[in-house]
Amino acid sequence: MTKAIFFDIDGTLVSFDTHRVSPAVLDALQRLREKGIKLFIATGRHRSMLSYINGVFPFDGYVTLSGQYCFCGQQVVRRNPMERAAVEELVEAARSNAFSCIFLEGQEIYVNFADLPTKNMMKELDLPIPPVSDPSRALEGELFQALAFLTKDRESLLLDQVPHLKTTRWHPSFLDVIPATGGKDHGMDAILEHFHIPLEESMAFGDGENDLTMLRHAGVGVAMGSASEVVKAGAGYITGSVEEDGIVSALKHFALL
Repeated sequence: MTKAIFFDIDGTLVSFDTHRVSPAVLDALQRLREKGIKLFIATGRHRSMLSYINGVFPFDGYVTLSGQYCFCGQQVVRRNPMERAAVEELVEAARSNAFSCIFLEGQEIYVNFADLPTKNMMKELDLPIPPVSDPSRALEGELFQALAFLTKDRESLLLDQVPHLKTTRWHPSFLDVIPATGGKDHGMDAILEHFHIPLEESMAFGDGENDLTMLRHAGVGVAMGSASEVVKAGAGYITGSVEEDGIVSALKHFALL
């Protein structure tokens, strides 16, 4: 019996075209809530990037920064910042300005410089470009995640310099950079433990490679129709795309609606 469902945002709950949750999915969320199922966000976004989601539906908890910062209401249930050595590696790699890099702390977001791919991606997500700041700033606080704007053919500019970090890619323009102990699956565990829900009674929806550990980890992992073949291969079920209200189709398939 499913008691908890985790939803990625971009490309899963929210269309890249409309930047909105469809009426059919909002209705489905409300019907799940009425059945007593706990509903959670699981995203690579920073908590400051959730204003739209917070405004359309009251989720029970949030896995943010790809599992590094998780909270339910005002209670933080997981904090997993990068180790000092890892931050030093990332700062050194970004200091040359060979690539644009967004730094995501618990409260603050900043970028070493904003090039065209960065500007285009933030526009695609309907989000503002963070303020520019010296990457050395990351050495003074707690860094939970970074977004390194490197295409596949250029990612060695970072990967060769950060042995203490983990990276994953859900967009061709950039890499998610997280602690070696990071991932949405770890965030799921923290949320489920908080609510005393067994892992086997969980379901997760996602479309990107940063969702892969979550889809494999959940009791039922559902890949959206727009997901890559790698992500689909790691899921237990494949549904339609966000534009096709794939979430609703899957929920009906599993008799949750």
